[in-house]
Amino acid sequence: MDLTIYNSVKDDMKTGDFLLWKSNSIVGSLIRWKTGGDENHASSIIRMSEYEDTERRRFHTEAMGRGVYPNLLSVRLAEFDGEVWWYQLRDEYDAKRTEIGMRLTECWGRPYDYDSIVKQIFCSVSMDMRKMFCSEVVYYSLGGTGKAPNPHELAGMDFHKNIVKL
Repeated sequence: MDLTIYNSVKDDMKTGDFLLWKSNSIVGSLIRWKTGGDENHASSIIRMSEYEDTERRRFHTEAMGRGVYPNLLSVRLAEFDGEVWWYQLRDEYDAKRTEIGMRLTECWGRPYDYDSIVKQIFCSVSMDMRKMFCSEVVYYSLGGTGKAPNPHELAGMDFHKNIVKL
């Protein structure tokens, strides 16, 4: 993926802003078919100023097959085959960004929730901190409880003020 747009906006990315991903994979296509949306993956920005250095590094937390973990965003974007949208949180979340970051770090190391992904084919699933999937991590970090949304449902929620295609 070309990082031109990402490099022009990365300084504006803050902890809690989230990304929605559309991969050109079979699994991504199946998820989009099931949800009826353009997105099949979600992750959250987390700023770790101690590690930003002169490169102004940005990290994101995502749930993948090996579990929930932080990752360098530029590396993930450069390797990604598909489209990505940055959802900038509304201003009212600025005072909550430290809390959002703390919730994200609580998720690190949790195993991936394969069971709930399968169950979502047939019904809604409740949030469960023992195992997590991508959009569940994002929703939890923003203070969500109850039903765990899929990436397309996150896109329709009223958390953001701006969307930028990277």
